[in-house]
Amino acid sequence: MSDQLQLRSDETFPHQLDRDTWRILKKALKTGLSDRGICVGDDEASLITRFMLEQIEKSGLRIVPAKPTSEMQQAIKKALDEGKRMSVTWVKPRTKQRWRYQAAIDAAPSWRRGYELDQAAGSGQQDECD
Repeated sequence: MSDQLQLRSDETFPHQLDRDTWRILKKALKTGLSDRGICVGDDEASLITRFMLEQIEKSGLRIVPAKPTSEMQQAIKKALDEGKRMSVTWVKPRTKQRWRYQAAIDAAPSWRRGYELDQAAGSGQQDECD
């Protein structure tokens, strides 16, 4: 079982969760625009969503799930393992907690990977605009 978890959390293996995260964000933006009478195609929605998310990241924020995924929980548990710690000396509990949060954020689904996977696969969705 640990081999399967290691394969799923490895960067080289694409996550379906990354692609799902990207599609959820893109669909939310497209729906929001559609509700306001602005109809955009799938390609335009991708570009707008990517621009919006890049601007959010430039301001120092990250989009992560409200409920941690299993990969995020595993990262929290392993954040202070030997070799993962950023210091071998004693550190404050607050610092340890910051390391745990950072490990969880790093293990969160990535909209960028989802975007790349979606572009490589060719989203294949039809535009719903009239």
